[in-house]
Amino acid sequence: MKRIYVTLDTEMDNDEHWGKHYPPEYSSVIEGIPKLLRPIWDRYDVHPVYFVSPEVLYDARCVAVLREEVQKGAVIGAHLHPEYIEPDSIWGKGIEKETAKYPCSDYTDEAEKEKLKNLTGLIREKIGVKPVWYRAARFGADTQTIQTLRELGYRYDSSVTPHIDWTSKGGPDHSRAPMRRYKISRESLQRRSQGEKDFSGIIEKPVTIYGKRWGIIGQLLPDNWLFYKWLRPTHMTYLELKQIVRQMTRDGLDEGVMMFHSMEIMINRTPYVRNGWMQRYFLWRLDRILKYASENGYAL
Repeated sequence: MKRIYVTLDTEMDNDEHWGKHYPPEYSSVIEGIPKLLRPIWDRYDVHPVYFVSPEVLYDARCVAVLREEVQKGAVIGAHLHPEYIEPDSIWGKGIEKETAKYPCSDYTDEAEKEKLKNLTGLIREKIGVKPVWYRAARFGADTQTIQTLRELGYRYDSSVTPHIDWTSKGGPDHSRAPMRRYKISRESLQRRSQGEKDFSGIIEKPVTIYGKRWGIIGQLLPDNWLFYKWLRPTHMTYLELKQIVRQMTRDGLDEGVMMFHSMEIMINRTPYVRNGWMQRYFLWRLDRILKYASENGYAL
């Protein structure tokens, strides 16, 4: 069966410059998921994967929404923003002044492991499910992360963004990673395992990203994640999203991974939606591409 996984990095609200609100706000979870997204999910029988960041689990209203989503067929995964969970959490200590961290490079292996263990336990405590999906904040995972995921009972990672090199920002280089799902090598998150002895125990489901946009012009532009063709309604037009699904079909790609952040659907909670018209346009693009994918044989 062909499938497109619809995944959301589920976090607190930002402002229009990606700054954090303090005290924290959660409109994208409390209002956005049940009022804006759930009708779309029901229309196309979507079973979304919510990658939940620690701070969301500290709010009882968010927990109630996510528990209800699980009852409706949603999957809960872990999304480690390491600054918001022990050890050495900065939660409640002026988070509006903090920048996002890479779990795999801004912390020791031991600290990342403890934070992942604590987040996994918090999800089980608050939502009542054992997460088996993981996506690192800022896509910041490495070989040690995968080893920890295996020890904690995870099965799938979705931290890889093919074609994208994040090293200029302090993150990993995914430019040579496979586009199709693969068994992760023990030696490298970005490499397919060479037999069972080399298999890390975790299956990678990379975000669906093709090469640069805009043909020859795109090749001349500086390297920036916005210039690549993501299965992501945030910055892609409907026609571009449709072309990606068509390309997946031509390539025999039986699985795809769509991603966006929960707050990207709200007004002035990211740079991408600044008014009601832009919000309606985002939701229209999301609705249309899910309809197109469903009509072309993809389960969602």
